[in-house]
Amino acid sequence: MKQETKYFLVLLLFFGLPAILAQALIVPLLRIHIWQPDAVLCIVLLLSKRFGGIRGSTAGFVLGLLQDALTGMPIGMSAFPKSLVGYLTGKFHGQHIKGLFMDLWFVLFILIHGIIFYSLLGIKAELNLSDMIITRALPNAIYTMVSLLIMNLFLKKYLSEE
Repeated sequence: MKQETKYFLVLLLFFGLPAILAQALIVPLLRIHIWQPDAVLCIVLLLSKRFGGIRGSTAGFVLGLLQDALTGMPIGMSAFPKSLVGYLTGKFHGQHIKGLFMDLWFVLFILIHGIIFYSLLGIKAELNLSDMIITRALPNAIYTMVSLLIMNLFLKKYLSEE
């Protein structure tokens, strides 16, 4: 097994599982009205930016399945959008996009995740899609982006390619 693969698995274990636990135990305490950040999505985005599309989609799928299994959501409800967003973010691996431009891409990917997730949830629960996007996906995307910026400050040394 390559050193890079081992490092990916270690980071997935040491950052992914605590993110799932934090999402279940700590993030509900940070909820503002009905909006809350997605810590697992932040880890998926950071891992996929560092390791590429295939590993990013793998991280999204594995962490999404674990999140679904632990939270009682239908299996695959979080796994599909997280793996898709992990793959899309991983396509920026190796490109030298930094700063505000990369943050704008992160906002777009977080919004794509929210739209897909709430579309699937709307089909399952027969909810109005436009209301779900406006009242849930957009505020959650902003809150998740702020959380992502904070997490990136603390995890930057582990996720740099140097």
